[in-house]
Amino acid sequence: MRRTHIDPRIDPRRRQALLAIGAVGAALAGGFTGIARAQDYPTRPITLVVPFPPGGGFDTIARPFAEKLGKVLGQPVIVDNRPGNGGNMGTDLAARANADGYTLLFANDFLATNPSVSRNVRYDPQKDFVPITMVGTTQVVIAVRPDFPAKDFKELVAMSQKKPLSFGTPGAGTSPHLVGEFISSISPLKTLHVPYKGTAPSVTDTIGGQIDMVFATQPSVASHIQAGKLRGLAVLGERRSKQLPDVPTFKEIGGPSVDYEVWYCLMAPAQVPAPVIARLRGAARTALDDNLSDRLSQLGYEVKKDQGSEAVTAILRRDLARWGDVVKKANISLD
Repeated sequence: MRRTHIDPRIDPRRRQALLAIGAVGAALAGGFTGIARAQDYPTRPITLVVPFPPGGGFDTIARPFAEKLGKVLGQPVIVDNRPGNGGNMGTDLAARANADGYTLLFANDFLATNPSVSRNVRYDPQKDFVPITMVGTTQVVIAVRPDFPAKDFKELVAMSQKKPLSFGTPGAGTSPHLVGEFISSISPLKTLHVPYKGTAPSVTDTIGGQIDMVFATQPSVASHIQAGKLRGLAVLGERRSKQLPDVPTFKEIGGPSVDYEVWYCLMAPAQVPAPVIARLRGAARTALDDNLSDRLSQLGYEVKKDQGSEAVTAILRRDLARWGDVVKKANISLD
């Protein structure tokens, strides 16, 4: 910083006042520069880190959103898939990016599950990130092959008493896995978890009869259910899915009430300037207009354009406690 030169012959009290004025002027200039930069943001492409492989369920919501967000901001929002370690690798990368608003994170409830199932998490989801906005949610569906004997929860329980029912998920510690463990912990249903490296192979094995059930997000199985390759046994939540209106809720088939949705949100590294966060929040809300909402709805998502940072913070805090308890009771660990 440039130092203010004051003639030493000036009266000491006047010299002190001049130095103070200079310091205030420098601070104001720095502040105005920061405000100007925030007003100009963005001036170059933005990277949106997606911590899972390309072509998966994450991309079906992240890419349409990124494309529309870029149009609103006037700069491309480039999806950067950084898979590894259940989402931890890309998330850690985003957490340590420059806090200038040019590297963002597209996350879901793995932020609330990973800290409980792995000791190798190097980021703190509440301290290392600033929530910008919720983007959307989707339901978890329990699907079986069309000729699967059980039609309701009572029949599921009866089958499981003879032999635990195997259920496939995208992997150990994922939200579908924890949902399955949660159901087993509050009901007489006996299950055996079969982890896969992604949803697609678990769906394939369910169709082929290698496992009894698959727990997956709605966009991952809806087309198979609609094509008759799978039968939707139930959706988890308080209401039926708009995309799968014929699939009952878990409560409707006689199971316990499980009010849970997988959520997706936009995050920024901590310390990103508040004006930049505000700019991103406003742009995201504009991006989630009726056209994009309809497009995502057809894919099985429900847009949550009015849930900002406070809502994301509350949901994250709730799920950290919820899944931490499930992980502890089920003794789940990825280490």
